[in-house]
Order: sequence, then structure tokens, then C-alpha cells
Amino acid sequence: MDKLTKKQALDLLPAVVDGEATEEERNAFFAFLETNKEVRDEYESAILVKELLAKRLSRVKAPPHLRKKVLDLISDAQNEDQLRDIPASETKQDLPPGRLYKSERVSLWKPAFRYIAAAAVILFITLTTVELLDRTTGNAVLQQEIVENYTAIHFLNSHGKLSEPHFRTSSLAEAEKHLLDDHGINMTVPPISGAEFAGLFIADFYNGFQTPLLGYYQPDIDETIFVFAFEIDKIYTHEALKRHDEAVEHCKSNTDFYVAEIENHHVVSWTWDGNWYTAVSNHNGYDLASLIEPLQYSR
Repeated sequence: MDKLTKKQALDLLPAVVDGEATEEERNAFFAFLETNKEVRDEYESAILVKELLAKRLSRVKAPPHLRKKVLDLISDAQNEDQLRDIPASETKQDLPPGRLYKSERVSLWKPAFRYIAAAAVILFITLTTVELLDRTTGNAVLQQEIVENYTAIHFLNSHGKLSEPHFRTSSLAEAEKHLLDDHGINMTVPPISGAEFAGLFIADFYNGFQTPLLGYYQPDIDETIFVFAFEIDKIYTHEALKRHDEAVEHCKSNTDFYVAEIENHHVVSWTWDGNWYTAVSNHNGYDLASLIEPLQYSR
């Protein structure tokens, strides 16, 4: 697929967010995001809004009378080819069965417009309610973002590939020393079975918030594993970030972990010696957890 224009990328965005784009379209879309921050921000916002709505809004089955009314309106719309203008000389009595007189056509569509208007009002009220609910609970999209969501977004935006690390080493101990000596971060770099440590990055994780990204590579299957590492106290003091609520609830000890599904990828979260880790790859989350040696988990 050719390189996308900005308009083409924006047109394709809904299909990518809803998982309806082809692999070729997805690749072209994410390649475009690498060079266009405006569209990338649009995509990230759409992903977060979609997840928020999925969590906060449950589906309710329409009552029978409303279902019947909607089906009747659809049936009427499908008969549009019969709703042509009638010559002035033609009277209602001259019409064949099933043909509607002009005044009847007008009266038919009035209820349709009322229902469309009502649906728009309901949607507005629903979105407004969600926004107000978020603001009262302190979890508004514009105020706090979930680190697990952005872990998946960074992986997707990079197509699951690592760029040149800021500090290249295959030694976990050297990486830990570099974090402490050069960045004042006291953090353990976890060993991952069957993967080579490729080095570390100090990533701009979200809106200027920087945190270590630990890169791993599995040469046998040509797969990359991203592990973002956070000092928990810095997450608490950053007003725009929060951890996944269920992950926090579930991860109490160093061997506990939580798997969240975000954008068709699994993000594994765990806590270790006062730090928070989120790992993502193309693996099933539980398979990935079984490779992270400190978790002591086996499938």
C-alpha cells in the first residue's frame, strides 16, 4: 500500500480503532503515525475513549416496542424506491397497492426524524454523563491516563520493533548500574527466559513523563518484548497517570501479575521491590508471564 496522506490516515483511523482494517492498511497507518503527531494523538485519544466507554457503558436490550418501531422504520426506508413523486394529475385513489401519497410520505418520515433526534439527545446525555462521572471520580480521560494502555500504544506505534537503545548492553547488571549512576533510578532489570537483553531507553512515555524501557529480543522466533519500568511513587505524584485499577488490586506480592487485553495485545503488569512493570509483545499474556523469571509462573 502506498504512503498515506493525512486525509487518508484520518479516514482510515475508525477502521483501525475498530479492528476492521486490513493488515496492509494497519501497517500503512502506523507507519504514517511515526511522522505525524497530530494524527497519532487523534488515534491515542480514540483508543482511550473506546476503552472508557466499553468499561463504563453496559449494553441494554431494547424493549420490544422500540425494536418493532425501529424495524418498521427500516422496512419503510427499504421501500424508498416506491416513494417517488406522484404527478399532479394522479390522485390517491389512482395509486397501486403499497404506493404512498405525498402527504403520507411526509407523515411517515416525521416519526423517523423524531427518533433520530431522540437518539442524538440520548448519545449527548450519555457522553456528558460519562464525562461528569469521570470528573467526579478523578479518572477523566483528560486528567489521568492508564499506563497499561500507553504500554500497548507504544508497542503498536513502533510495530513491535526496537530502535537503537540509549544504552546498549547485554548485561542486566550493567543496565541496573547505568540506571542508578546516570539517572538515579534504583531498579531491578528482570531476566526473561529465551530472550536476549538488547539494552535500555529512557522513553518519553506520556506527555513529558520519562521512564525506562527495557528491550528484549528472541532471536529464535524474531520477536521483541517491551518492558516499561516505573517508580511507583512517581506514578502517584504524576497527576496525568495511573495504573490499571484491577492490576493494582491483583498484584500484591512480587510473583503476582495481571494480564490486560488492550488493542488485541496482552499487557502483563506486576510489582517488584517498590517498582511497577508492564510488559507487552506479540505473545499471549500468560505465555509472556511464564517467560518472566521473577514471576515464577508456568503454563
